[in-house]
Amino acid sequence: MTKKIEFIESSGNLFEDVGFKKQEAKKLQFKSYLMVSLMKYIKGCGLTQVEGAKRLGVTQSRMSNLMNHRIDLFSTEMLLDMMERAGFRIYEKMENDITDFLAYAWPKTTISKKPHIRHIS
Repeated sequence: MTKKIEFIESSGNLFEDVGFKKQEAKKLQFKSYLMVSLMKYIKGCGLTQVEGAKRLGVTQSRMSNLMNHRIDLFSTEMLLDMMERAGFRIYEKMENDITDFLAYAWPKTTISKKPHIRHIS
């Protein structure tokens, strides 16, 4: 007897399709995108896990977790930091995008490019 396979159309987000709430699914999809980007970078550069770990400023065991798709072991912030260490100017890009957004949303608002300095006495 042949079983009939039923297909459903994807929402475009696997995590939402398997039952995560929309906002959580978006976060997981973004983390997944960062992880895959880092994995492609490591493989594309022909790096070993030890070499990749050194370049990204993590331990070899963390690199192993990354290469084995352990999304549950990484925060988005950690993945963004690793992207920065790989040479992707994530934070600079985000800062520029936010500045552009604020200039559009509030045209009279100016964002200081000066570093914030805190004096400790």
